[in-house]
Amino acid sequence: MAGYQDNAQCILDYLALFQALSARDADAGLCQKQREAILARERSSPGVQLAPPLLRRQFRLSERDFLLAMAALALEMDGGLRNSFRRSYGLSLPTIEYGLQLISPICPSGCRTLAELAGENTLCGLLLTTAEPAAYPLERPLILCRTALAFLTGLSAAAIPACTPRIDDGTQWLPLYGQALEQVRAWYGQGRESTLYLCAPAGSGRRTLLLRACVNVVELSLAELAQFSPPDQDHGLREAAALAVLLNAPICALPDPQRKLFRTLERLCRQFAVPLAVLAEDDGALEGAGEVVRLPPALPAGQRREAWSLLVPGAQPGAAPRGAMTIGAVRETARLALRSAAAAGREAVTAEDTRRAMLQRGGALEFGVRYHTDVTLRDMILSDSLREQLELICQAALCGDRLADWGLPRQREGVTAVFHGPSGTGKTMAASAIAGRLGMPLLRADLSRLMDKYVGETEKHLGRLLRGARENHCVLLFDEADALFGKRAAVSAGQDKYANLSTSYLLQEIEQYDGVAILSTNLLGNFDDAFLRRLQYIVRFSLPDAALRETLWRQALPARRCGEALPYAALAQAELSPARILAAARGTAVAAMAAGRETADLNDVVKALRMELEKDNKALPRELAGLVKKEAP
Repeated sequence: MAGYQDNAQCILDYLALFQALSARDADAGLCQKQREAILARERSSPGVQLAPPLLRRQFRLSERDFLLAMAALALEMDGGLRNSFRRSYGLSLPTIEYGLQLISPICPSGCRTLAELAGENTLCGLLLTTAEPAAYPLERPLILCRTALAFLTGLSAAAIPACTPRIDDGTQWLPLYGQALEQVRAWYGQGRESTLYLCAPAGSGRRTLLLRACVNVVELSLAELAQFSPPDQDHGLREAAALAVLLNAPICALPDPQRKLFRTLERLCRQFAVPLAVLAEDDGALEGAGEVVRLPPALPAGQRREAWSLLVPGAQPGAAPRGAMTIGAVRETARLALRSAAAAGREAVTAEDTRRAMLQRGGALEFGVRYHTDVTLRDMILSDSLREQLELICQAALCGDRLADWGLPRQREGVTAVFHGPSGTGKTMAASAIAGRLGMPLLRADLSRLMDKYVGETEKHLGRLLRGARENHCVLLFDEADALFGKRAAVSAGQDKYANLSTSYLLQEIEQYDGVAILSTNLLGNFDDAFLRRLQYIVRFSLPDAALRETLWRQALPARRCGEALPYAALAQAELSPARILAAARGTAVAAMAAGRETADLNDVVKALRMELEKDNKALPRELAGLVKKEAP
């Protein structure tokens, strides 16, 4: 017997079979021959993809359950068959009981039928919709779920809310996680009855790893599904499970915050032997985990350079990105850098292309404010010693990824430093200049949002801040950091214990941070001593001496803006910080503009300087007091 040319011919034969079964005087022998003819044609079509036999094999359906599924399809597609049912039963929806009567000439029911349909039955659990739950199994609607209907009629996947089937599209595989890949393959091949947890930060390549190991994946966002009504949630879970069975693929779940839907999904997957993989971002989400595959939160320097060379072949030396990055961040940076080089007409990616790509790429930012800085160390008036320390911090950040090549044990790429000294001495501006020197944005921690009165919340906020800083490749600045990283106190009350735990956690997190973190404070003595020992650089910003103050005055009030020659050396005798000198220069400019003049005179400067000194109850230096011109009455 000739086989089928396509799936449509096979479906039409099944429709003809159920039309014959629905006749009042249905001939059981003739219907059985029709069924046998369909089976023979299916066997004679080895090169044609036919949905009915594939559905039966994938779900391991008995003859009865398979015929019930095809009866549901026939009732869906054939209006005459539906009208016949409605005339006979007076119901709007066909039921399983009607389906059993329909197929009885070729597949009679037995005594165990009711018990089998009421138990863990694949037909009722996955292939039939649960639109109208019934008290009795035989009264359940005989209606196919969207997944089964789309597959039988078009060998396609139905659109399911919060569910996305993914197929390995041949994305370049970076051979960095060979051991983890083999572990996932072993789970999928042999131990997939347990839930697999892939634990790593977002962007670490968990989905790519799962696709590489399993070829097909059904991705299900439980947080998105949780927004629907309970019946729709139930439909979504069962549709996703049915799709996973059809594709012979695991479900890749992104858990909902309360994990209610996840527990339901896990029970459903165990009931019908559907492999389930969970994407977890931290160990806190591993509740009840049976098997865990952990990926590193960031690529080590060697693997990062290896990935870069594979993604950007022929890049110029020194073009590889620096700092802690996931494989997803490296891939996105490579894409943007290649685009930058192509726009400039270059074949090879340069360090400047990479710098631009790092600034363009970004993830979610929480509990911090991001700045793009244009200040450089060259712009700042600093002592030679201070400038040398700041340059050393920049070099440490630039060379951090090569420390392991020197054979130094247990060295991390991150740089941590504390800037301390009086207010206005340039600590924040120095952090901004370091960010500019490294070609990175500056992220200032927002302590008003970061700190929380509830136990454990500040730690969570800090973790999200650090993750955002890594994703966006930022220099992280904690201004007035002693408020966050203060000394631990002797325990005299319950709140002291929790405060000390919070401080200890913060100290550990900042010590292990693999980016560039700068803490500024006016009160170094308020820091915990154990924390100071863990910092790599402690830089003191002191008030500038007279020579530096004179340079600052000349920079703030250039000669072209002065109507007369200013006594810069005399102005420098006032002991002010750089910020206070700039404030005096601003006051000078405001006074001149208010008088309608384009240039400032000495009186404007002295008035502004006197106002700054009076903030500290200081008087004008003698050198300036005698130079002030008395105003005309």
